Amino acid sequence: MPRIGRFPAFGKRFFRRARKLIGSCHFGHFWRAVLTLAAMHGRRSMRKIEAACRNHHSRQSIGFFLSKAHWDAPPLLAETALDTLRGLGWKPGEGLHVVLDDTQKKKRGKLMDALSKIFLHAEKVYAQGHTILACAIVYRHVVIPYAVRLWASEAFCQQTHETSYDGEVVEFRKLTELAAEVIAGLPFAAATVLFDAYYLCPHVTRACEAQKYRYVGVAKKNRNFFPDGRSRDKRKLSAYAGGVLKRVGRWVTHNGKKYRLAERVGRLSKLGRVKLVFSRRSREKNWICLATNETRWGALRVLSHYLNRWPIEVLFKESKQYLGLGDYQLLRYRGIGRYLHLVLIAHLLLTHLGATAQGAQAEPEKTKPLDFKSVPQLQVLLREKIWDDTITCMEKGSRNRRLGRKLKEAMLLDT
Repeated sequence: MPRIGRFPAFGKRFFRRARKLIGSCHFGHFWRAVLTLAAMHGRRSMRKIEAACRNHHSRQSIGFFLSKAHWDAPPLLAETALDTLRGLGWKPGEGLHVVLDDTQKKKRGKLMDALSKIFLHAEKVYAQGHTILACAIVYRHVVIPYAVRLWASEAFCQQTHETSYDGEVVEFRKLTELAAEVIAGLPFAAATVLFDAYYLCPHVTRACEAQKYRYVGVAKKNRNFFPDGRSRDKRKLSAYAGGVLKRVGRWVTHNGKKYRLAERVGRLSKLGRVKLVFSRRSREKNWICLATNETRWGALRVLSHYLNRWPIEVLFKESKQYLGLGDYQLLRYRGIGRYLHLVLIAHLLLTHLGATAQGAQAEPEKTKPLDFKSVPQLQVLLREKIWDDTITCMEKGSRNRRLGRKLKEAMLLDT
């Protein structure tokens, strides 16, 4: 990976909003950290970030910037996400999808803040680690991270109120309450919120209704349902859905896949009046139940909206595999949270490069997905831009002008 020295010219458009929010005092640390996280190979560490920045900043100064410096990470991520969204052609008032989900990260360190016992779904084991809540915007099949929160247990939050604790005070919030707070802070006039079964609860659904948003979520099979016109006829979804799919279900094709769909309107326990859509794929026995507060939608439309939830899973995978989402080596809650924000801003930087690449937004039809490169391909493009900017600076300077010209000529001959 090329060393990062001067501020790159190609980053002026992307970092212009962040420069105003973070201030000139911390901006040098900020753009170097984002650029390094986006372009680096392999695992991230303080030592690698220090080396990539040409030793402009020591590990101690980078750690101070993340854990103790005065700057606010959530507005930086939110404003950068909105700026990226506008760059994709989104206009205020235009509908989009907001996706909520969480991921777990196993950590071996015992002195880290906010560690708790988590269940790793991929490995089917319990371990010590962190739970990370993320909110992303999906527009034309492009995922744009908007917010991230590090969940902390009640025991740790009580510990932060003690005088012996030298970090920031953290107020306890349930994971669903954190999700509701994120929804309450969304600036969109119209949106469809998508989430899995864990977030189909009063906290989240009331936040959606307060914002006048539509939502689509998965209902667990142990929920009770009261069909319209039968206020006292309680049905358990596990026993109710199979019969409905068999009697009134119909086969439809969406994106080349066949689904058997059936719908019912009624009152779901703890939520109120909703529309339920039962869905089963062809040649499969398992089914899912989707719940939405938009009772006027048809079954296929509800299903097509919910299928837009998958990109956040891709965001988690790409951020962990290519951007080092779980590679933080910080002890304090504030530092870990800020690191997570910087990783997602690095993802936005790659999205910005993809959006400004030639031909990426050539499709004028806004219902069709944009043609973007993958994250590894965008990282290669970013490294090439850093090299070009470095050689251009050498060519214009007085100290290494001759070397810069020779390197540029060699690169032109290779192409």
